[in-house]
Amino acid sequence: MSSPARAPDLAREYLAWLRDRMVTVERGESQVLSTPFLDPFHDGIEVYLDNRGSELLLHDGGKTVEHLLDLGVPIDRSERRKAIIEHAIAGCGVRFDGNRLMTSATADSLPQRAHFLLTAISRLNDLWMSAAPRTMGDFFALVKEFLDENDVHYVANVPLPGRTVDHPMDFVISLGKGRERLLKLLASPSVQAAKLASFGWMELKETRPAAERVVLLNDTQLPDALEEDAEPSSSRTTRSVSEQSVAILQSYSTSVMRWSARNDADFRARVFG
Repeated sequence: MSSPARAPDLAREYLAWLRDRMVTVERGESQVLSTPFLDPFHDGIEVYLDNRGSELLLHDGGKTVEHLLDLGVPIDRSERRKAIIEHAIAGCGVRFDGNRLMTSATADSLPQRAHFLLTAISRLNDLWMSAAPRTMGDFFALVKEFLDENDVHYVANVPLPGRTVDHPMDFVISLGKGRERLLKLLASPSVQAAKLASFGWMELKETRPAAERVVLLNDTQLPDALEEDAEPSSSRTTRSVSEQSVAILQSYSTSVMRWSARNDADFRARVFG
């Protein structure tokens, strides 16, 4: 009788995938880290590294905001939109300055800071650029409001130490008696976003083995975050999420939940019950 096939080691496969596709090149006075993570135009996201004496300045070259403008999103004309950007990058150790997302690093903290910058860029891409037309609202704010309405005790936007780097967590929910539930939001679920989230779970599974790891997928068409007057909740409709993305997430998550099911008893039990 043949032995059952072993499940693939997704952690090893993911790290090998990263190593094979990350390249550093010289560009003028800067080094540029080319990554396999895609921007809205399906080009690899680049991280620029500028020497600043004993430190390195890491930034996106202004491309994240530039892409927003190219897509017709006039973020420079609304304080509300700027506030949404600041909110999206909260907890990533990244600042928004001169239309660039940036952070500083030493040689020792470079991997951590690069990871935080990529997370901030991905969050902004998830909010506005992954869907057409732009119907993504501020998913974090909606979930936060939902938790507040249900008197859930949580800490928001907190970095948690993993095996190699810290990982920004959207919500850490206290369950009492030293137990906790980690809640990761995917505003625009995609295979790329699922891989990035799973990498965080792989690392946190080692450093916080007792914690529940819950992913909350946005599978609804939300009001447009870029409109000053958003449409009422009654106009929201569901949208499909790829089974491949769900399968990747299920390998390392305690639960994978869909926002459209937020009023179901099972959803409430798994998220804040």
